[in-house]
Amino acid sequence: MLVFNNLLLIPHGHCYLWKPGLVWLNVVSDSLIGLSYYSIPITLTCLVRLRKDLPFNWIFLLFGAFILACGTGHFMDVWTVWHPTYWLSSWIRLITALISIGTATILLPLLPKALALPSPSQLQEANGKLQQEIADRKQAEEKLQMTLADLNAIIDNLADGLLVTDIPGKITRFNPALLRMFNLGKINLKGKDLREFYRPELLELIEPTRANTEELVSVDVELDNGRIGQASATGIFKETGASEGNRCLGFVILIRDITTEREVDRMKEVDRMKTDFLATVSHELRTPLTSILGFASIIQEKLEEAIFPLVSASDRKLHKALKKVYANISIIVSEAERLTCLINDVLDIAKIEAGRLNWHIQPTNPLQILEHAIAATSPLFEQSGLELIKEFPPELPEVAIDRNRVIQVLINLISNAVKFTAIGSVTCRVRINQNELVIDIIDTGIGIAKDDCGKVFERFKQVGDTLTDKPKGTGLGLPICKQIVEYHGGRIWVESELGRGSTFSFTIPIPAPSGNQSSCTNIDTLVKQLKQQVVSTTEVIGNQPKTILVVDDELHIRELLQQSLTAEGYAVTEASDGMEAIAQAKAVKPDLIILDVMLPQINGFDVAAILKNDPQTMSIPIIMLSIAEDKERGYRLGIDRYLTKPINMTGLSNEIGLLLDQGVSAKTVLVVAENALTRRTLSEVLRSQGYQVVESSEFEEGIDWALSMKIDLIIIDNLLSDEQDLLKTMRFVEGLENISLIFLGDFVAKRSQNRK
Repeated sequence: MLVFNNLLLIPHGHCYLWKPGLVWLNVVSDSLIGLSYYSIPITLTCLVRLRKDLPFNWIFLLFGAFILACGTGHFMDVWTVWHPTYWLSSWIRLITALISIGTATILLPLLPKALALPSPSQLQEANGKLQQEIADRKQAEEKLQMTLADLNAIIDNLADGLLVTDIPGKITRFNPALLRMFNLGKINLKGKDLREFYRPELLELIEPTRANTEELVSVDVELDNGRIGQASATGIFKETGASEGNRCLGFVILIRDITTEREVDRMKEVDRMKTDFLATVSHELRTPLTSILGFASIIQEKLEEAIFPLVSASDRKLHKALKKVYANISIIVSEAERLTCLINDVLDIAKIEAGRLNWHIQPTNPLQILEHAIAATSPLFEQSGLELIKEFPPELPEVAIDRNRVIQVLINLISNAVKFTAIGSVTCRVRINQNELVIDIIDTGIGIAKDDCGKVFERFKQVGDTLTDKPKGTGLGLPICKQIVEYHGGRIWVESELGRGSTFSFTIPIPAPSGNQSSCTNIDTLVKQLKQQVVSTTEVIGNQPKTILVVDDELHIRELLQQSLTAEGYAVTEASDGMEAIAQAKAVKPDLIILDVMLPQINGFDVAAILKNDPQTMSIPIIMLSIAEDKERGYRLGIDRYLTKPINMTGLSNEIGLLLDQGVSAKTVLVVAENALTRRTLSEVLRSQGYQVVESSEFEEGIDWALSMKIDLIIIDNLLSDEQDLLKTMRFVEGLENISLIFLGDFVAKRSQNRK
């Protein structure tokens, strides 16, 4: 055959001239290449057999055939070095070419599909995402389990009874409180019909909620031991789409024990009825008493002025009869006055309990009310011959009280001391015990038994031997004193022994020096600052009073400020907490706000921050009634004044007050000084007066500050540069031509100029 007819051909070694080095180099190279080519198909075949899941795995077999043919070609190259079988070698190369063409033809359409296969990094990323999703799902499941556990714990620990049913009325959920309310022990209600629960009112309760998603129906139910419960039912609805509407899944019934609430309501109603009854009866008694006292007084007056002068002294019988009539009329007047006092006391008790008594809290010097009470009771000392001893310190701090009510307490205690003291003295002593003012009324009278000391402050209680020494009075004086003292935040008590006299003592809180005291003792300073803050020409706004918003959670302080400010001609509106203050400030738009720091819900600093960042309220001046000294924080927020420490204006601050219009909040002053101590000193003085301060150590930097923000005044230490040079420089800076300027010398201001 032609394939094996190689007699006319010569071996390939002749081409190498049979040079041993060249011959063996090609033989070894082709042999190694052939061996490598043979090993690759074996590897690919094993891969295809072991990884049958690989996409396009048959392409690996095709590659194996192509590489196997190539390896055979290299072995034939070794063979033809000595044997000229070129026809066989050519056929092998033809086969290799055909396999190559087939592989290339098949591989080309597979290229897009192969490129679409994810890369290892993409597979790794996808695997990472999958792992993260698995972890997230596990975490979500754990959180869900925790939430369910928390929800179960909340439901199990609810004080109210909980009952959940499905639409047919099967119980699906309940809690232990429900079992306790109906004394059901530890019975398992789950799966039971609500009808077995034998509460027909509960069945009637859920019917109205079936069709209404917002319906909440309540009904009273009888609980165990005669207690009263209030059951409220609502439906459980699920949104299923606009066309289908909401689907009802079941019902929730919540049962609350309202026995105590009903009892409290009943007691309140009884107390209200009692108070109304006392007030009504007392008022009804006043009308006849007024007539009795009026006509009795007229009779007394007529007897003295018209009858007695006409009766002859010799007619002793008629004179004696008229004196008896006069004495009887005096008894009527005296008893009517005593009954009037009783009615007044009953009314006071009723008003205090009902919260209807009008209190007029104002700063008061204790020495003044003490002297007033002593002057009012001085006739009693003259009649009894008792000695009055006063032990007063020369000065006492002012207190915020209702002046007339505290005088009422003092007169009552002093009168009682005189009434129950036959011989000796009555001592009125005042002392300070920490943050309290203590007033003692000491007598040398009959005293009170220790067992009775606690009863003297009870209504209509009068201690002592009523058979041998019946005391005079209504039995309401000391209870009223107790109510008045406790309203002011004080205490009242008695220390006594039989035969050794009594000491009645009561306290009045002294306002803290840093906060409440200022609101009591510095009211004049407050009004003066208000006039500085809320000053404007009345011709522009008419004669309408300025409106001031007072924000304080203490009713006493609000009442104090309201009365004081109203007396000065201001219109006052009040707020008792931070949220109400913000709402009032936006609604009323007051000219000034007096703001306490310690407020419920939201403190004064936070209120100030909100108001100063709201365009509607940011220009309203704020005076802060502060207990804590945190001025820096306040000034950073834009607070204008602190009432606790009103500092007198220095010459510099007086000049600033003349340059700047008052009535707007937080004037901004730029301080330009090279010396850090000078800047700090000026800044502290200005901030203490309520100004916002911007500091700069260089004139050029100061100009940048002035241009970038609204500056009302510039203070310059003229040691930085010559005054005239500065004026020339600033005169031509647009935006600074109308800003007021103060030049400082070494320590004091030299003069102020206004460039126009």
